[in-house]
Amino acid sequence: MTLDIQPTTGLIVYLHSIRHSKNLKSYGRLYYVSKRMRYGLIYVNKDEEEAITKKLSSQNYVKQVVPSHLNELVHEVEGKTDLDDDDLSDEDY
Repeated sequence: MTLDIQPTTGLIVYLHSIRHSKNLKSYGRLYYVSKRMRYGLIYVNKDEEEAITKKLSSQNYVKQVVPSHLNELVHEVEGKTDLDDDDLSDEDY
């Protein structure tokens, strides 16, 4: 038996009111909710991202849906091979 890992992506959903954050559970895996900033971070399957974004945008309690760029950031950091900048910080003062 093999375990197939689905590629996921994060969606940041800005809400009019924080009490609607429970509704986000029906669209994906709710990971974080900020009460002060009134947004929720949900993870959805990569292939369903566009459909879920359209569904969420049409809801009256949603202000804005923004895709998270965390996956892109991780790949950029992993691909860094230049260590020349790190040599400058090794100076003794």
